[in-house]
Amino acid sequence: MLAMGAYAKRSYRSRHLHTLGTAAVMWLALLWSVSAQTMRVHFIDVGQGASTLVEFPCAAIIVDTGGEKNNAFSSNDRLMTYLDEFFSRRPELNKTFHSIILTHPHIDHTRGVASLLSRFNIRNAITNGQVKGSGKSGQMALHRKVADSEATDDPAQRIGLVEANVKRIPKNRGQTNDIIDPVKCNNVDPKITLLWGASDQNPGWTQDAFDDENNHSVVMRIDFGASSLLITGDLEDVAIQDLIEHYRGSNLLDVDVYQVGHHGSANATTEEFLAAITPEIAVIAMGSPTREFPFTAFEHGHPRKVIVDSLERHVSEPRDPITVRVATGQHTFEPKRLRRAIYATGWDGSVVLEADTAGNWKNVKKAPSPAPSPVAVGPYNLIDINRASVEELSALPRIGRVRAEAIVAHRTRLGRFNSVEGLEDVAGIGPATIILLKSLVTAGPN
Repeated sequence: MLAMGAYAKRSYRSRHLHTLGTAAVMWLALLWSVSAQTMRVHFIDVGQGASTLVEFPCAAIIVDTGGEKNNAFSSNDRLMTYLDEFFSRRPELNKTFHSIILTHPHIDHTRGVASLLSRFNIRNAITNGQVKGSGKSGQMALHRKVADSEATDDPAQRIGLVEANVKRIPKNRGQTNDIIDPVKCNNVDPKITLLWGASDQNPGWTQDAFDDENNHSVVMRIDFGASSLLITGDLEDVAIQDLIEHYRGSNLLDVDVYQVGHHGSANATTEEFLAAITPEIAVIAMGSPTREFPFTAFEHGHPRKVIVDSLERHVSEPRDPITVRVATGQHTFEPKRLRRAIYATGWDGSVVLEADTAGNWKNVKKAPSPAPSPVAVGPYNLIDINRASVEELSALPRIGRVRAEAIVAHRTRLGRFNSVEGLEDVAGIGPATIILLKSLVTAGPN
């Protein structure tokens, strides 16, 4: 484990967040293997949920497995496709994760566990040990996988397990061992530290807060040389305050990149917490607010404007300006112009950040698919129905895959739509759907 001083961010270093200039350069950058001195963090777009792939020069770990599932989106399909592509680029990893970490047993964090275990190999696992919650089936599937490995006669086939529990996590130091931190690369030795987990006894919270699995989330810190990342799961404000006290006087919460807690919910990121983190970059794992289904960013109102405003005050690096939709409550959103390095999978798709051992971070993005990106019109980035792909159209409210394919087929026959109202000629789309779409789409020229 690093000495305490090594965790402190070094203020004399000048760090810059660079966005690569062209689609071609970005695509090539993502195809290149991680060098011996770089780490990539993939915040995968699994809709309303979270899955974070951390790619080291010699290994990979994954934290949570998504995600959202409805008629317009499948986090499991999206995650498995992303991981298949990742391992095809890194064949030397033999489809193996050095560890899988489940922050807590809610379905938007564990939906993909069974598919991941059937498709890929794992060497170690970290959970909070709970067997309740909407995502308990995924967490229990991981526990069973580990238990099955314990019966083998071959020690190399056994999967290590740590049950993250606050009483076993030393104050101001965190917890680490060869299961928590199994990655040992030749030229750089990343450090993975467990900072929080489940509480056996109520530490003085309300009963509702203690019964909430969110407050028992696993919290992880990852250091790659002088670069650092904090992942807090869905830890809420009552537990965040205890987390702050657990590490008061140390630098263990002070990191470069903060994966924003609880998908940008109003109850999971406090001013005091951000003052302790001093983030240069923040990434929100959440879904697109355009999908108006239960258990989506639209339904929950994520991310909340109050949290994005707070992040703007604390995040130090810039980003290319973008207008996004932020929530003032459930189902209610308004436009906001961002200039700080606040990224979100619901705005940006999958976000890939690359760090070197000197503490420098840059944004590495996939090039867009052959279908063009949304056209910027008015306060939002509108989808051009004359150019959008089936995938882009599918994400629109009340559209889904079948109607999206019908729109593209109709557009192919006509050549183009002359107006948004022209969508009424597509089977299954009527005036009420047009009203829902008008603020989200445009009918641009070919």
